[in-house]
Order: sequence, then C-alpha cells, then structure tokens
Amino acid sequence: MRVAIFGLGAVAERIHLPACRAVPGLELIAACEPNADQRVSMCRKWQIPHAYPDANALFAAETPEVVMIGTPPGTHRDLALQALERGAHVFCEKPFMESVAEADEVIAAADARGRLIVVNNQYRHKKIYAQVRERLARGDFGRLFFLQCWQQMFHPPSEETNWRAGLRRSTLYEFGTHPLDLITFFFDALPESIYATIPRARPEVSEADVLVQATLRFPGERLATLALNRVSHAPERYLEMRLDCEKASIRISLGGVARASLDWSRAAGRPIARMSFVRGGEARAESGGRSRVIAVEKDEAFASATATHLKKFFEEIQAGKKDNAAARHAREILRIVFAGYESAASGQPQRL
Repeated sequence: MRVAIFGLGAVAERIHLPACRAVPGLELIAACEPNADQRVSMCRKWQIPHAYPDANALFAAETPEVVMIGTPPGTHRDLALQALERGAHVFCEKPFMESVAEADEVIAAADARGRLIVVNNQYRHKKIYAQVRERLARGDFGRLFFLQCWQQMFHPPSEETNWRAGLRRSTLYEFGTHPLDLITFFFDALPESIYATIPRARPEVSEADVLVQATLRFPGERLATLALNRVSHAPERYLEMRLDCEKASIRISLGGVARASLDWSRAAGRPIARMSFVRGGEARAESGGRSRVIAVEKDEAFASATATHLKKFFEEIQAGKKDNAAARHAREILRIVFAGYESAASGQPQRL
C-alpha cells in the first residue's frame, strides 16, 4: 500500500511515522511539508524517499493509494478533496473538519469516487479501551448506565507553540473529539442531547474554552458527563473515565499511573490495598470493595493505536469496502462538539 504523508510536524514525528513503520506492507513513498528545514530534517531522520513543498508538487510526481493528513484542521477540507480527486483514500487526523458542512462535502466526494476516508480518533484502538468495550459487549459487567469523563492539567492554548495557540474553540474542539468518541464507543450509541457550560474561567490566561463541562443524555435513560479543565494546578490527569455498570464500576486512566492507596472496604470489612505503576494507562474493575486490573497499556500507545487503526483501514480498502460509516460517525462527533458550543452560548440544551 503506497502511502504519502501531508505534514511533517509534531503529529507526524510522534504518531504517523512510527505507525507507518509498524504496519507490514506499507510503503511510505513521499511526504509534503512547506517548511524547507523541517522537510529536509524529517526526510533524513525517517528515510522518506521523496518530499515536496505542497500537495500539487507531490501529486505531479507521485501516485499514492493512501494519503495521511497531519496538517492543521483548517487545511483538511482542501487536502482531502485533492487527494480524493487523485484517486487516493484518506486517513485524516482529528479534528476532522472546521464545520459539519465541510465534513458532509468531503464524505460526499469520497462516496462519489468510491474511496474511503477515516478520522484518526485512535483512542478506541488502545488496549485499555478496546478490551473494556469487548467485555461490555459480552455483558461481563452488566448494562452501562452512567459514564463520567474528566481531564485536569494546566495547558491553555497560550502554552502551545504551534497552530493550536491561536484557537478560540480549543479544548472541546481540538481535544474533545477523543473523549466524545470514546463515550459513544462505550454506549454504542449517539447522544440525544448535550447541555454544556463553558465559562470564561481564566480570561487573563486565555480567551479560549479552557474549562468545559457537559452533560450528554443517551437513549435508554443513560447519562454521561464530561469535564475538561486546562487551567487546573492539581496533579495532571490526562484522561480519566469511570463507567458505572450493573455489576461493576470500571475506572480507566490514560497517561502515567503511579498511585498507591489503602481504603477501608465496608463490604470486605477490612482495608483494601491498591497499587498501580504504568506509563501508558490501565483499566480496573471495582465491585464488592475490591479492585482488579483488567487491561494495561505499559507504554504510551498513541502511535501503536494509530498503527492498529491504519492496518484495519488497509484491510478494508483491500477488501473493497465502500461504506464510509466511520467518516459519518466522525461527522456526528463533530456535530456534538459544535452543538456543545451552541448550548454554552444559549444556556440551553441542544437536541441532537
């Protein structure tokens, strides 16, 4: 499978290029990057055979079967349409597009040309999430009825040194697609409504949405809450989730986990010790006063999860799949994001 990468910035170095190396049968034939120094250094470091300043120059010389887009979201629409017009399938970084209308336009173009397009919301391919989802589907924990998701760190857009620094719609749009995709992944459904609050919590730090709280109602009287705090001075929690099911509560921690606790268990009638020490993350099942590890990510898995996603994408292409259901799901995640901003502006829930 001949692959070209658009954008040789941080996401390419940290995620896309390591993922490409990990997928058998992938031939990285070229890349494009407007920054000449970055283009030269990255090609040398990653042994990319050909590099070009823009997509037009690349397509004039190369015929990739798949294009990976790792550029800022403001460029996604034009680059995706250009790749589709040249007959390539598209593997696009999140956020998918700058609007739902752009997403509709690109998906329609992919359908018309018989090409696939997917968005790299790769968290669902991490072990700690995929294995929990498998066990939920088997009914191991009973029905999931309530999900809490939160993030705490001090990292407003002003801390960024790239295109993210200029975002006004930042936390919910640029990061929120990951937890929202996971929430729908676990519930196996899209929400019926969203009610969001985005206060101007720290205007002296950033005018962007650095604090987001949202409630999502799902079919079957199920509920999810989302709290993203990018101006917290508390110990960093990259992404935490608690899934309350009929038979157990599942705690999933993404990011380095180093904690030890001794809690009194009323059910067990004695103290219960818990210790965790992993770099990537873990999932635990908790019930009856006891806690047990059910999935572990020993190291950061952003690249390996992307490799899993990429491999699945290639298999679908080779099998002749034409259905862009994955892209339509990414479009729905984008719709939830923008409905969240509308809810925050109006002070009213938004029906979905």
